[in-house]
Amino acid sequence: MIDCAYCERPLICERCQTPYRPPTLDDYRALSIIDVAVTCPSCGEVLICHWCKTPYDGKVGDQDEGSPGDAGWAAH
Repeated sequence: MIDCAYCERPLICERCQTPYRPPTLDDYRALSIIDVAVTCPSCGEVLICHWCKTPYDGKVGDQDEGSPGDAGWAAH
């Protein structure tokens, strides 16, 4: 199983609750590249960690609506 790069707990998709298993080596490598979006192979949505709610959406820092620590972030 792959651990979340942010909270180091098992990486589970928030949407479908499936443990993330990268389908290819390139998908595995994309986990460590902050500006590359990663999608869940099971549901097809942007991967969001079930535990810390960090999206693997390829957006760096506070570009859009904020980071997981922001109060309004969880409203998605």
